[in-house]
Amino acid sequence: MTPSPVRLRSPKLSPTRLGRLAVDAVVIYALFWASHAVYRGSTGVPQVCDSAYSMAVAETLAKTGSPDMTATVPTDAAARGSLPGYQAAGDLPYHVVPHPAGSGRLYYGYPYGSVLLSVPWVKHYSARGLSALDADGHLSYSNECEIQTRVAARVGALLVVLLYLVGRAVLPTWAAALVAVGFAFGSPVWSTLARSLWSHTWAAVWLSAAIGLLLAGRRVARPTWRSDLILGVGVGTCLFWAAFCRQHLAISGLAVGAYMLVWNRRQLAFLILGGGSWVAVMVAASLVYFGTPTPPSVYTAGMIDGRDVAERFFWLMLSPSRGLLVYCPFLVVVAGMLVAFRGTLPDRPLLAPALLAVGVHTAVFSCYVGWYAGWSYGPRYFCDVLPWFVLLTVLAVRGMLADDGRGRRALALAALAATTVWCVWVHGRGANVPATWMWNDRVNLVGDEPAMKEWRYPQFLAGITFEVRPDGSVVELR
Repeated sequence: MTPSPVRLRSPKLSPTRLGRLAVDAVVIYALFWASHAVYRGSTGVPQVCDSAYSMAVAETLAKTGSPDMTATVPTDAAARGSLPGYQAAGDLPYHVVPHPAGSGRLYYGYPYGSVLLSVPWVKHYSARGLSALDADGHLSYSNECEIQTRVAARVGALLVVLLYLVGRAVLPTWAAALVAVGFAFGSPVWSTLARSLWSHTWAAVWLSAAIGLLLAGRRVARPTWRSDLILGVGVGTCLFWAAFCRQHLAISGLAVGAYMLVWNRRQLAFLILGGGSWVAVMVAASLVYFGTPTPPSVYTAGMIDGRDVAERFFWLMLSPSRGLLVYCPFLVVVAGMLVAFRGTLPDRPLLAPALLAVGVHTAVFSCYVGWYAGWSYGPRYFCDVLPWFVLLTVLAVRGMLADDGRGRRALALAALAATTVWCVWVHGRGANVPATWMWNDRVNLVGDEPAMKEWRYPQFLAGITFEVRPDGSVVELR
């Protein structure tokens, strides 16, 4: 009997697989350009606050090879005093700090991750006549705002694509696309991250990429040294850059480390190797440029005082102008879905780092003196854990789709749809209505915390029932 020939598996992609990849490519293209168009077309005030002058630093770095800002800050007292963010106590905008050794040189005081990642874009615009510096080589706030809103729109659109890919690891195409669209327009992605290059903006991109790699790691049937090396170094790289953009993302890094300590210690070792290598590069570069192991910083000790924790937690959740559950009530529905469909949830081990990161982050800001998030719109501080919210939503939706209870699925879907409609409306106002940004002037009259607690004048209703004048007083609208 002649044995039948052995059929070798073709390395080529099957037509079905190619078709799926083509559909994904089309969806990604549509999501990127549609969200970019909405972000660029938004009519709200550019939210250039803590990130002010970061593009000027990027341009200075690109032109001179140094982050030294001394020459970009005007010496004329009137010109210096007119710079947004100027504080008389230091005779500088609060974003700029003197060299710690007292050399007289000036440097940017916020994390340098966003600066470095934005250098290619700044060079692109500078070559076309849009510079973050004026004709005298000094800081130009108006141009800074224009560059930041352009770059933020593209980075925000990139984030939407990454959120789709996170969803696509678990969900069918249509469901992943709906989740991505929901977060693109029904979360702080639209009302905060895409309105300027907040330190959260690039950080959310890198954390989303790290979460995507965690999901990819769970789809490796038999982990090898090679797969663990690639995924571990990749996750470590993403977490380093997330924290280099915003230091608070170290909390998510620790949560991921705890997860890997239980599920894949070899991959954890490679994560430490990858992230540690980047830390070594950062320390070496900082010693060269600043003479210190880390760049100069505006952050100081004593901001975590541990007082009024319960009260701060309450207002972080339910403040009319900063409350997470006021601006993102779909999270309550997602939490209910995670419990109701717990038997059909995929990738349940990933719940641990997600809940740990969100829980510790919330605890930290419940102890934070400036829990009210300064001049911003809605729950800005929770942008740091927004990619974890996406993961939790994706897992909850997949659990719902796999559940066989029609009544429960219909109820969950209706609640999720209703809360998403509210979220799109409330974040759309933050992105498009200048009055909601001018609401921040309210603190001039009543103070930061009292302004955040006024249910009579919630930020999202500014421009509908009332307006706030520059002195903080309120004009009722009829």
